[in-house]
Amino acid sequence: MSAIASLTVVRRDSITELARLARTSPSSFRAYLAEHGSKTRQEYDWSGYCMLYVLTYLEERGIDLEPPEFNAESEAITSAYGLTTLITPAPGLLDQLDPAQHREEELVAHFEEMGMDFEESGTAGLDTLRLLRDCISDLRDNQVLLLNIG
Repeated sequence: MSAIASLTVVRRDSITELARLARTSPSSFRAYLAEHGSKTRQEYDWSGYCMLYVLTYLEERGIDLEPPEFNAESEAITSAYGLTTLITPAPGLLDQLDPAQHREEELVAHFEEMGMDFEESGTAGLDTLRLLRDCISDLRDNQVLLLNIG
Protein backbone atom coordinates (compact mmCIF):
# COMPACT_ATOMS: atom_id res chain seq x y z
CA MET A 1 0.00 0.00 0.00
CA SER A 2 1.36 3.42 -0.90
CA ALA A 3 0.40 7.01 -0.23
CA ILE A 4 1.12 10.24 -2.07
CA ALA A 5 1.43 13.67 -0.49
CA SER A 6 0.33 16.60 -2.62
CA LEU A 7 0.63 20.30 -1.90
CA THR A 8 -1.77 22.80 -3.42
CA VAL A 9 -2.03 26.53 -2.81
CA VAL A 10 -5.58 27.89 -2.62
CA ARG A 11 -7.02 31.27 -1.78
CA ARG A 12 -8.01 31.60 1.85
CA ASP A 13 -11.50 32.76 0.91
CA SER A 14 -12.09 29.55 -1.10
CA ILE A 15 -11.78 27.21 1.91
CA THR A 16 -15.47 27.47 2.86
CA GLU A 17 -16.51 26.62 -0.70
CA LEU A 18 -14.05 23.71 -0.86
CA ALA A 19 -15.47 22.30 2.39
CA ARG A 20 -19.05 22.72 1.12
CA LEU A 21 -18.23 20.90 -2.10
CA ALA A 22 -16.40 18.17 -0.19
CA ARG A 23 -19.58 17.56 1.85
CA THR A 24 -21.93 17.60 -1.14
CA SER A 25 -20.04 16.53 -4.25
CA PRO A 26 -16.52 15.07 -4.09
CA SER A 27 -16.23 15.21 -7.88
CA SER A 28 -17.13 18.93 -7.89
CA PHE A 29 -14.64 19.42 -5.07
CA ARG A 30 -11.86 17.91 -7.17
CA ALA A 31 -12.84 19.99 -10.20
CA TYR A 32 -12.93 23.19 -8.13
CA LEU A 33 -9.55 22.41 -6.59
CA ALA A 34 -8.04 21.71 -10.02
CA GLU A 35 -9.44 24.95 -11.41
CA HIS A 36 -8.71 27.28 -8.48
CA GLY A 37 -5.68 25.71 -6.84
CA SER A 38 -2.08 25.89 -7.93
CA LYS A 39 0.75 23.49 -7.31
CA THR A 40 3.66 24.57 -5.18
CA ARG A 41 6.95 25.29 -6.92
CA GLN A 42 8.39 22.12 -5.37
CA GLU A 43 6.88 18.64 -5.45
CA TYR A 44 7.16 16.05 -2.72
CA ASP A 45 9.25 13.08 -3.81
CA TRP A 46 9.03 10.85 -0.73
CA SER A 47 6.17 8.53 0.18
CA GLY A 48 3.09 10.16 1.61
CA TYR A 49 3.73 8.10 4.72
CA CYS A 50 6.96 10.04 5.28
CA MET A 51 4.92 13.26 5.25
CA LEU A 52 2.38 11.70 7.63
CA TYR A 53 5.08 10.66 10.07
CA VAL A 54 6.70 14.09 9.99
CA LEU A 55 3.28 15.61 10.75
CA THR A 56 2.88 13.30 13.77
CA TYR A 57 6.46 14.05 14.81
CA LEU A 58 5.67 17.79 14.75
CA GLU A 59 2.37 17.29 16.57
CA GLU A 60 4.11 15.38 19.35
CA ARG A 61 6.43 18.36 19.77
CA GLY A 62 3.55 20.81 20.02
CA ILE A 63 4.00 22.24 16.54
CA ASP A 64 0.54 22.62 15.07
CA LEU A 65 0.46 23.47 11.39
CA GLU A 66 -3.29 23.91 11.10
CA PRO A 67 -5.04 26.90 12.66
CA PRO A 68 -8.10 25.95 14.75
CA GLU A 69 -10.30 28.18 12.58
CA PHE A 70 -10.11 25.55 9.82
CA ASN A 71 -10.89 22.42 11.89
CA ALA A 72 -14.41 21.92 10.49
CA GLU A 73 -13.32 22.60 6.92
CA SER A 74 -10.34 20.27 7.24
CA GLU A 75 -12.57 17.47 8.54
CA ALA A 76 -15.03 17.95 5.65
CA ILE A 77 -12.27 17.94 3.05
CA THR A 78 -10.59 14.92 4.67
CA SER A 79 -13.83 12.94 4.40
CA ALA A 80 -13.94 13.48 0.63
CA TYR A 81 -10.31 13.81 -0.36
CA GLY A 82 -8.20 11.92 2.15
CA LEU A 83 -6.16 13.19 5.08
CA THR A 84 -5.94 16.94 4.61
CA THR A 85 -4.19 19.65 6.58
CA LEU A 86 -4.82 23.33 5.86
CA ILE A 87 -1.76 25.42 6.64
CA THR A 88 -1.48 29.19 6.87
CA PRO A 89 1.56 31.35 7.46
CA ALA A 90 1.79 31.80 11.23
CA PRO A 91 4.26 33.71 13.38
CA GLY A 92 7.17 31.53 14.41
CA LEU A 93 6.13 28.55 12.28
CA LEU A 94 9.00 28.85 9.82
CA ASP A 95 11.52 28.80 12.66
CA GLN A 96 9.84 25.71 14.13
CA LEU A 97 10.12 23.93 10.78
CA ASP A 98 13.77 24.82 10.24
CA PRO A 99 15.58 21.48 9.79
CA ALA A 100 18.47 22.86 11.87
CA GLN A 101 16.07 22.90 14.85
CA HIS A 102 15.53 19.12 14.60
CA ARG A 103 17.89 16.23 15.09
CA GLU A 104 18.04 13.59 12.39
CA GLU A 105 18.29 10.89 15.08
CA GLU A 106 14.95 11.99 16.56
CA LEU A 107 13.29 11.77 13.16
CA VAL A 108 14.79 8.32 12.57
CA ALA A 109 13.54 7.17 15.98
CA HIS A 110 10.06 8.53 15.25
CA PHE A 111 9.91 6.78 11.88
CA GLU A 112 11.00 3.53 13.58
CA GLU A 113 8.30 4.02 16.22
CA MET A 114 5.76 4.33 13.42
CA GLY A 115 6.99 1.08 11.85
CA MET A 116 8.78 2.74 8.97
CA ASP A 117 12.40 1.78 9.39
CA PHE A 118 14.46 2.50 6.30
CA GLU A 119 17.97 3.73 5.70
CA GLU A 120 17.03 7.20 4.43
CA SER A 121 14.32 7.99 6.99
CA GLY A 122 16.35 10.79 8.59
CA THR A 123 16.99 12.37 5.21
CA ALA A 124 13.31 11.99 4.30
CA GLY A 125 12.31 13.69 7.54
CA LEU A 126 14.67 16.62 7.10
CA ASP A 127 13.70 16.99 3.41
CA THR A 128 10.04 17.06 4.46
CA LEU A 129 10.65 19.77 7.05
CA ARG A 130 12.58 21.80 4.47
CA LEU A 131 9.82 21.45 1.87
CA LEU A 132 7.09 22.42 4.34
CA ARG A 133 9.08 25.46 5.49
CA ASP A 134 9.78 26.54 1.89
CA CYS A 135 6.18 26.10 0.74
CA ILE A 136 4.81 27.99 3.74
CA SER A 137 7.33 30.79 3.28
CA ASP A 138 6.01 31.26 -0.27
CA LEU A 139 2.41 31.77 0.95
CA ARG A 140 0.81 35.18 0.93
CA ASP A 141 -1.52 36.20 3.75
CA ASN A 142 -4.56 35.42 1.59
CA GLN A 143 -3.36 31.90 0.73
CA VAL A 144 -3.58 28.49 2.36
CA LEU A 145 -1.46 25.43 1.70
CA LEU A 146 -3.69 22.41 1.27
CA LEU A 147 -1.61 19.37 2.18
CA ASN A 148 -3.24 16.09 1.21
CA ILE A 149 -2.07 12.56 1.89
CA GLY A 150 -4.00 9.99 -0.05
